[in-house]
Amino acid sequence: MKILEQIFDNVLVLEPSTNTDCRGRMMVGFHEDELKELQIDFRLKEQRVYSMSETGTFFGIHYQDASHPQAKLVSVIQGKGLDYIVDLRQSSATYKQWKSIELTAEIPRIIYIPEGYGHAFLSMKDNTIQMFAIDEYFIEGSTKQINYKDPGIGFKLPMEHVILSDYDKNAPFLA
Repeated sequence: MKILEQIFDNVLVLEPSTNTDCRGRMMVGFHEDELKELQIDFRLKEQRVYSMSETGTFFGIHYQDASHPQAKLVSVIQGKGLDYIVDLRQSSATYKQWKSIELTAEIPRIIYIPEGYGHAFLSMKDNTIQMFAIDEYFIEGSTKQINYKDPGIGFKLPMEHVILSDYDKNAPFLA
């Protein structure tokens, strides 16, 4: 595993270890020792897989409240999507700035998102599957959301119409 790009202060785009032979490709999505070699202290607590049947499925800006901070490792194992990271650290020079990274199954990448950032995802291909790992267990009610149309953030999506849950449609704007 190696670091391909650093975003903001500590969000990292990683190239995972892979092996390809006549059977196909194997990707190591999580290896604690490899992460430690990159100075990433991540202890896997939970892994989730999201399957998006349609292009344009959008998971709005989500983050963990300060009482339950959480880091993530995010990748796409089938299809293609745009992963969005929003700096929500109020003391940061890049507060409210965002960056998007294309994730595809064909070019394996993992994004390490430490606590303090919002995260959103847009499927760019039918039947996209996103996999992510978190370093703290999910606790109902600890996830907060921000409306992706918040003018203070200035999100830009590459398509006008997206498939969005009521949870994200009704998300509040930042104060």
